[in-house]
Amino acid sequence: MTTIALFGAAGKMGTRISNNLKDALEYRMLYVEPDERGQTRMRERGLTPTPQEEAVGEADVVILAIPDIYIRSVAADIVPGLKSGAMVICLVPAAPHGR
Repeated sequence: MTTIALFGAAGKMGTRISNNLKDALEYRMLYVEPDERGQTRMRERGLTPTPQEEAVGEADVVILAIPDIYIRSVAADIVPGLKSGAMVICLVPAAPHGR
């Protein structure tokens, strides 16, 4: 089973992705959301937030559904903790080059 860590799970794109994948049996979803209000919205939707460190260490795939201004700092934080062979998908692929 593939483990997917979705960063920004309570945001606009993160909500769409989590709604589409939350019931998919072939994936284990880990939802990362640092904002307390976002975590509350997630819990209201039946989703359990996962601490970033835990999600990074367990993920086979990381999806960054976060605002472009945070991509550089989040990527710098998570890359050292990724397991070998993990994939990172950025939903704003040009953002890291624009800063």
